[in-house]
Amino acid sequence: MFENRMLPGQNLHLLDDRNSANMYARRYNTALNQFKSAVRKGKIFRLKRRFLNRRHCLSDLNALKPDLCVRGSFYSGMQVVPISSIIGSEGRTADFDLSFHPFSEAARERWVNLAMAYISHLPLPPIQLIQMDDAYFVRDGHHRISVSHGFGQVAMDAEVITWKALPPFPWQSGQAQEGLYSLKSPYLSS
Repeated sequence: MFENRMLPGQNLHLLDDRNSANMYARRYNTALNQFKSAVRKGKIFRLKRRFLNRRHCLSDLNALKPDLCVRGSFYSGMQVVPISSIIGSEGRTADFDLSFHPFSEAARERWVNLAMAYISHLPLPPIQLIQMDDAYFVRDGHHRISVSHGFGQVAMDAEVITWKALPPFPWQSGQAQEGLYSLKSPYLSS
């Protein structure tokens, strides 16, 4: 028969390891479930937007550059930016939709790792945004935005670079009246 020859205080490190493993497993499962939920919500979001004939993709700043009359830029510093004001990306529009839901399972590993850091309250670096007028475009931090939005956060700390450009802006044209370039979050109106 098995006999425990350890004194009661000797196996406390084993208890800590087991609790750490359990904590890790709980955080991982929470993060994975949140990712699956974000993918599911993204499919519903895009289906609704297609049905309503509204844009569901992020605007590509690189594609918009030729139509913009940029007169200069400057560093605006750290700001708290509403996630609903972020309408585009500097070249990474194929990974997330307009509400930063992941398009596919390909983002799962990175998303889950960041979600575990978020759950653990670990500090993450601020995202980097480009601001034109009242719209923002992501330079760095797509996954951080997606995770934060997935957990219900409505604003984020960001390092902002402001581009001075002359209107009209493509996202404010007649298509904005049809809702194709709406800056409002779909979660605020429902």
